[in-house]
Formats: sequence, structure tokens, C-alpha cells
Amino acid sequence: MGKERSEQPFLFVGNHLCLDFINTQMIVRGNLTDLLRKFGDLMTWLVQATVVDADQGKVAITRWSAAEQKHVFDAAIALRKALRNMAEDIAARKAIPNSTLTAINQVLSQCPGYRQLAYVNRRVESRFHSDAGESSRLLTPLAEAASDLLCSGNLSLVKKCRNSACILYFYDTTKNHGRNWCSMQLCGNRMKVAAHYRKKRKNEKKQRR
Repeated sequence: MGKERSEQPFLFVGNHLCLDFINTQMIVRGNLTDLLRKFGDLMTWLVQATVVDADQGKVAITRWSAAEQKHVFDAAIALRKALRNMAEDIAARKAIPNSTLTAINQVLSQCPGYRQLAYVNRRVESRFHSDAGESSRLLTPLAEAASDLLCSGNLSLVKKCRNSACILYFYDTTKNHGRNWCSMQLCGNRMKVAAHYRKKRKNEKKQRR
């Protein structure tokens, strides 16, 4: 997959493919940081997210034309923007606007095909067969994940990290649905330490009176 990323690593804390894709934008040291700065970053993320395998990723980076790479990258960034708007609306318990559905449908429409039956481990399963080229169907799993979330997911479990300085989203799969943080390592412990410090300072001020 080429040169390894030496900066901020990708995070997979969203418990859902489309939310993990949204989380390729994050706040690092107080600054909005985009982890997808070029086509190679996108392919690395898709491989790490198991959307494509390493061989497919290598072919896309080494054999696709610059124009094809740019087209896919621009489409991915546009889709991510639509999915972030979707997550913001869900977390705020707002209705999903038609513009979001249109953006998702636009990606889905690039992958024409049909279903076929096949034996898999002696069981008959339905598989989707695509007639589209590789670049056209590259982003389809992300749009399908968003579609599944909107149609089949429990939208009340889509949450934004409670740290106001964080912009990461997650699907709360904890037993009591009480998850508040993108992760304990990133925000949970930090916010607990901050709360403990504020409480300690407050008690010290009371004792001085």
C-alpha cells in the first residue's frame, strides 16, 4: 500500500462502517484534521476497514489513471460530507433531509447489477453481482452501510462523543447503551480527569472560606 502513514492513525471506534468513515475527520491538538488528504490515504483506509483487500488497493494506486483516482477521491469526500450531515442530524434527533438521501442514492446508482444465487458452504445464498467497473463500485459499501443504518439501525444509538471538542461519532452497542465517549483512551479518561480536577479545585475553594 505504499508508504506507511507516519502521522495520526485511522481510528475505528464508530462500531459502524459509515460512522468510521465520517471519523476520518477529527480534532487533533485543537485543530480540525483530515486524515484523507489524497487517494492513497483513501485506499489505505478502505483496506484497513476491510472494504477492499490489499491487492485491490495496490492495483488502484499503481494502475488507475490520475483522472480516475481524482474522480473517486472527490466522490468519497463528497459522500463523507453527506454522511457527516446525516450523523449530525441523527444525533440531534432531526429528520434526515432529502439532500442526504440523494447523495447516498447517487453513489448507489453507480453500481448497476443484479442478484445471483450460489452455494456457500452447502447453503444457498443470494449474492449481488455488479456490472460496474471497479472505480464505480469502490464507494458502494459505504453508501450501503449508510442505507442499512437509516433503514434498519436503531438511530437513537447514533451518538456524538460528549467531549464538546471532539467530532467523532459512534453506534452505541454497549449493554445498557450508556456509552458517552468516542473511546476511553481518547476522551473518556481525559474528561474524567478534568472533572476530578474541577471538583478538587471547588472543594479547595470551599475550605478556604
